[in-house]
Amino acid sequence: MKRHLFFYPAILLGLLVIGQAHGLSLHEKAAVFQYDMETRFLLNGQALCKLRHPEKEGDPITYNMPDNCYMTGIYLGTLSMKYAVTGKEQDRAAALQSLEALHLLSSVSGVPGLWARAALPAEQPVGDDGIWRPSADGLYQWRGDVSTDQVCGAIFGFALAYDLIADEEQKARIAATTSALVEHVLNNRMRIRDVDGKPTQWGRYDPKYASRIEPLNALLWLQALKVAAHTNASGEMEKLYRFWAMDQGYAKSALKARRSLNPLLKGIVNHSDDVLLFLGYFPLLVFEEDPEIRPLYLQSVDRSWKGDGKFPGVSPEANPVYTFIAARFAGESTGLQDAVNTLRWFPFDMKWNQDTRQRYEEYFQYSLTMPIQSPEPVEGQIYPIDRRMRTWSAWVQDPYHEAGTRDSDSRMEYNGHDYLLAYWMGRYYEFISAED
Repeated sequence: MKRHLFFYPAILLGLLVIGQAHGLSLHEKAAVFQYDMETRFLLNGQALCKLRHPEKEGDPITYNMPDNCYMTGIYLGTLSMKYAVTGKEQDRAAALQSLEALHLLSSVSGVPGLWARAALPAEQPVGDDGIWRPSADGLYQWRGDVSTDQVCGAIFGFALAYDLIADEEQKARIAATTSALVEHVLNNRMRIRDVDGKPTQWGRYDPKYASRIEPLNALLWLQALKVAAHTNASGEMEKLYRFWAMDQGYAKSALKARRSLNPLLKGIVNHSDDVLLFLGYFPLLVFEEDPEIRPLYLQSVDRSWKGDGKFPGVSPEANPVYTFIAARFAGESTGLQDAVNTLRWFPFDMKWNQDTRQRYEEYFQYSLTMPIQSPEPVEGQIYPIDRRMRTWSAWVQDPYHEAGTRDSDSRMEYNGHDYLLAYWMGRYYEFISAED
């Protein structure tokens, strides 16, 4: 019997008008970030990554979009969990729109299984440094050179959408999309190959790379295979998954998916890889029940969470996404209060300029200025989230080093997809209540 993602729904509370941002409930903060997401960072369900204000008056706002596919997958997964909690049809409709956007990103290249980083209408201005190509029908322009990072985020979203929002027709489309990705990689010697015939820069799942150089990619290949197996009833994808997990040793390689490195040395730990790691763990732990394979994933989570005895894992970081996954699947509940505090202290100016905050203050009728609430950090420990720099994703930040002020406006602004993912995951697994 397959393990399903559905959990227990709850009823959301409405917004309460109160005076200061540090008095907002977690749900009220989520409502503000959701409003901004829908107002400025969605294109027909596609999550737009980084908003760039024009240099000259009259020029259009543009977006830098290296991670739209990744972010759209995360956002789809977030909305799917939100619908599972609220049961509101408007939340399911929003999730289905992002599901359609992810299908566009997975098909716009015209090559089965070759996904795009981003896709825009053909006539829309592009303020982006990537490689853009026209779609065959002339309706879109799309950003190439997709990576395993992008696939990981998208697979996360497909997994949640399949179990939580999709009807039978939509499930069949998800099955076709995930299996096409697998077949593309298999047909191209375990690489993602772009339309120009060249392998993408960061699109490797081959044994030499995944087993010897980057074991994280062994885990990410198993994530893609397991979701393809879960969504396809024929059994062929399950056979492929088991072949790579056991015969090719990828499940054992995934034991060390997180590199053992000293986080106190600046720039040594790639914290964006940690996000991919836990997005990869999620569907594997939800779907895998085999007594031979599942314990390997749990050992990998344990090592990533606690460290290897020489260097710490992610547990000191108070990252709510990691904490909720570790608590739900590995019983690691000691960090839950710190994770909730991270959401409570999450500042709006980590994302937005002052004029944006002022507009939203007028709309919501309360202050979004947040004083520092966290205790002064001890040397050698993490900087709490309200003491860190502005960022497009709080979860990819280096929490040991990226402290700083956020009082200057910038041409770049960012959305709150990171807060929304953590908040709705916490609600979904009932680590956060509607009253928090």
